[in-house]
Parts: sequence; C-alpha cells; structure tokens
Amino acid sequence: MRTTSRLLVYDDPTLAAYRRHAAAAIANWRRFRRPSKFLQRFARQLPRGARVLDYGCGIGMDLAWLRRQGLRVEGLDGTKAFVREARRRNPGARITCARFETASLPAARYDGIWCNASLIHLRPERLPAQLQKLRVALAPHGIVGITLAWGRHKGLIARDWIPGRYLAGYRKAEALAFFKDCTVQECRVVAHDGRTGRWLQILVQYLP
Repeated sequence: MRTTSRLLVYDDPTLAAYRRHAAAAIANWRRFRRPSKFLQRFARQLPRGARVLDYGCGIGMDLAWLRRQGLRVEGLDGTKAFVREARRRNPGARITCARFETASLPAARYDGIWCNASLIHLRPERLPAQLQKLRVALAPHGIVGITLAWGRHKGLIARDWIPGRYLAGYRKAEALAFFKDCTVQECRVVAHDGRTGRWLQILVQYLP
C-alpha cells in the first residue's frame, strides 16, 4: 500500500496549495514591477556576467530583472505553472521544476544564489540541509541573499491569500543561528520591501 511521507512538507501541503491557487499567485506577483531594494543590493555584490541561481524563482520576475543587469540566470521552482511563466518571461534561461528536497545542484557553479521568501516554507529542522546544499553549489566567495518571514509563528496558515501553506517565521537572533559558520554581511528587519509584510533580509558570504 502506498503511503505519503510526512517529511515532504514542501510538497504537501505547501506545493499542493500553490498548485490549487497558481492563477491567483501569478496574478498577484505580476503586480510587483519594481525590484526590491534588497534585490538591488544583492545584485551590486556581483560582477557583470556572474552566474546566479534563483532558488524558488516563482514566475521569474526577479530572474528577469537580474538578467537585465547582465547576469547569467538560472531558476528552480516546485510549481509547474510558475515554471512555465518563468520560462516565458526568461526565454533561453535554464529553469528547472523540482522540489527543494530532491533538487540536485552542481557544485561550485553559482556566484550568487537568491532565495526570496522561498525557504520560509521549510520546517526549521530542514533548513540547515538546504543551506548546506546551497553552500556546496556556490563558487568560492559566492554570496546568498535570503528573505525569511519575520515573526514567531511556525505552522500551516489556514487564513491566507494562499491557504494551506506551511510558513516558518523567525526573529533575528533565531535566524542568525543558522549562519554561524559564514560571514553575514547584513541582516535587516524590513517592511513592505518588494512584498507586503515584515521580513528578515540576510546577505551572507561563504568563504573557502
């Protein structure tokens, strides 16, 4: 008898929620035309022509902006409808449809990795493994830009514009505990930068 693993949190229920409400999510994200200030700061850390991965790229809005800055972009997301939209917006870019748990990233490939409100859907105990995967995928002196949800709530959200997702919120000290072995260039609590709500913006560099 086939059973569903309880460990596939990002696939069930979060990805299931995104699949059910993909049209609403796409319509909402299309409204955000300007890059966030954090995305601009992240891009300024990278030389022209650097290779960047958007890990949890959604419909590819940030990818398209990074591409216009002269960066070589790749994307990954677990929702097929989002990946189709991202590919349409970024013709020729390598954009993969995969769950974080099963995605395979090449070692030392990326100068920068962008994670904008994507790792918020992982339970805290699963976050270190993902951060280690990103670290291995970075080239020497590469940087990672991560947006986490600010707050204390961790669990499924029933009353939400995309109901049924898992979301983990963090206070600053709690979030920084995940980055003790790297250089944290910035960690800010911000409101309404690129999206509504309060967020933790963390820019880190992993040194060889």
